[in-house]
Amino acid sequence: MKNQKRHSRKLLSILLVLCMALTIVPITAFAAGVNYIDKISVTYTKPDYKAGDAPQAAATVTEGECSVAYEYWMEIEQKTEGSVWTSTGRYWYSDSSKMASLAADKQITQFEAGHHYSYNIVLKTNSGYFISDDTIVSVGDYEWGKAGSDTNLEIKEMSTELRIYSPYSIDLPAASTDEVITTVDIGNVWKNLDSTKPVAFTAEVNPNNSACSGKVEIVEEAWEKSTYGESTPITDVIKSTDTSRTPIAGGEYWYSIVLKAKKGYVFSDNMTFICEGKTYTGCTYVSDNGKTLTAWEFLSPVTVSDGADDTVIKDVEVIGATLSYNEGDTPKATAVTKDIGANYEIAYESWESWDETNQNDFWFSNEEYYTELLGGRFTSFEEGKSYRYSILLKVKNGRTFAATDSGLTVTVNGWTVEQQNISVNPDGQSVYVTGIATITPTKPVEPKEIEVIEINNATITFKDGDKPVFTGNVPDNEDYAFRCEWWSLDSDTGLVSTEPEWGSEIYKNKITTFEAGKTYHYGVYVTAYYGNFSPDAKLKINGQEVKYTRIGDENDTQSFWVETDLTMTPTAAGASDYKIIEGANGTWTQNSNETLVFRVNGDFSKFTGVKVDGTLIDAKNYTAKSGSTIVTLSTDYLKTLSVGTHKLTVVYTDGECSANFEVKKVATEQTKPTEGDKTDTTTPTGGKDTTSPQTGDNSNLALWFAVLFISCSGVITCAVYSRRRKLNKR
Repeated sequence: MKNQKRHSRKLLSILLVLCMALTIVPITAFAAGVNYIDKISVTYTKPDYKAGDAPQAAATVTEGECSVAYEYWMEIEQKTEGSVWTSTGRYWYSDSSKMASLAADKQITQFEAGHHYSYNIVLKTNSGYFISDDTIVSVGDYEWGKAGSDTNLEIKEMSTELRIYSPYSIDLPAASTDEVITTVDIGNVWKNLDSTKPVAFTAEVNPNNSACSGKVEIVEEAWEKSTYGESTPITDVIKSTDTSRTPIAGGEYWYSIVLKAKKGYVFSDNMTFICEGKTYTGCTYVSDNGKTLTAWEFLSPVTVSDGADDTVIKDVEVIGATLSYNEGDTPKATAVTKDIGANYEIAYESWESWDETNQNDFWFSNEEYYTELLGGRFTSFEEGKSYRYSILLKVKNGRTFAATDSGLTVTVNGWTVEQQNISVNPDGQSVYVTGIATITPTKPVEPKEIEVIEINNATITFKDGDKPVFTGNVPDNEDYAFRCEWWSLDSDTGLVSTEPEWGSEIYKNKITTFEAGKTYHYGVYVTAYYGNFSPDAKLKINGQEVKYTRIGDENDTQSFWVETDLTMTPTAAGASDYKIIEGANGTWTQNSNETLVFRVNGDFSKFTGVKVDGTLIDAKNYTAKSGSTIVTLSTDYLKTLSVGTHKLTVVYTDGECSANFEVKKVATEQTKPTEGDKTDTTTPTGGKDTTSPQTGDNSNLALWFAVLFISCSGVITCAVYSRRRKLNKR
């Protein structure tokens, strides 16, 4: 019996030692065999859903060790215009068991008119595979980024489930019996602006066009003075709804008009707008309810006369002439008078060809001017021949052209024609202008396609009470030009960077200061110098790629007018919770090859850029990655900084935070470190640790071995003492 007890105590001691030994085994020993998915790609179809249609399963996994668990549609709503979209609690699931778990009034069985729906996908991993924060996820035609950092991706169920939120949504218009107006035709616009006479408003809807006659009414006309180029801007807007008054002499005024659809009618979003027989595009805006149409800047601006006698025309301006052609092109009549209400008109445009044989051929825009005496005709340009462009102008409304020696000037496409090339008919009724341009056509060159648009130095973070500041620009020597940027709160409230010179009619309500708690959207407009914008062009704001939605004519490859997915919600001044939690007050020594690393507690999905000493720096000067946000200043950039203290600021869409760092001179003499000063340099700053993957076990092994030694010693001592005591009793 005594031996049995003694053996029991020995076994207990051995088990205690084994348990303590297990506590010091690193958890990494159990990490082998875990399979993380590197990349997941999901595609889906987008049926053209209409009211009454039933939802369908549409997603397929094309890459990655996983499959579609289920898909679901969620009905969403906005409590107030401009507020956040939230769920109504109604769903459709591709999984029949999940559908069965919903109450009947919470099930979506078919889409309803006037409702809004968001599409979502849920994936499950194959057996033995897991999703990590670094798993790259592509949805549809776009790479969304890493599963752990994109706000529309969420890892669930012990890393075996990935939820993909809202790849797209649908808005089904409410049922309406209103007739849709697709064409508006107006005319009789008064354009004779005279500083000595009140402006007359005479526009009317074309009574002979059944597409709009009797269906719309004019509610306001206006002339707005441009302030572009004025050292002391003077604004002036004259509206038909205000008291009649005179315009400012010499001022350049732009025309706009507002029309209202009568009861039982609404305007189409895709309008054809006609003024005095000419169709204009890209100049109209239809209100959300479809009842109001605004058209602006479709007519050329009118310069106000000073009331002097204008029966003699001294200044002739022609624009829009096509003066560049390739081999095989057909001549086009595109020239117009700069002032649409000018008292002269273009009788014809012409091209005359010649070669070494002196054989002349002609092309006229007006058939009436071909004669047998002139020679042959041509219908397309040939390579190797030279061509000369000319125009004939005629007066109207009882005017006459001044003689060239009496001050007549002619400009075509902004270029002033030499006097020797201007011939005025003795009666003053016509002017022949030649030698405007000479071309030798060549074979066409395929236009370059612009794949990436970059907007740099944009200010995209503001606090409550800040005024909008516009600083965006494009890199030098690009094939596109920066036109404007803007912030909008909703369809009626915003501010364009070029106001008031251009765009002041886009938003009825202006953003004067940003307000905390409201979400603002950023937009930008650029145009191509050469080539065309790719339909899949990428947009980068301050070095970060952002998604966007095109506005206007999607077939216009020369313009890139977009509202981005970049939003900004101002915080109360001083209310930002962002902090730099690692790297503050760091130092960098000149001529070293090290970097400087800063870690911030902010969500990487809201990161927008980095400032040094208050200036936004180019994204090529640093790297940024999630975790929460890790910013590394490059060695090449640090070499450009002066010796001394500098301030780094990490910018987010809803705030920012800062910390200082120091650039030190190179030490002239190096002091050899003592034994006590030596540090472990096996892993240099910014280098990669090549040990086992981290699993959260950062235990000090030396400490655990010390505990083990003490425990074992205690167990042995107790055993020896117990044995001696028993021997003494004997």
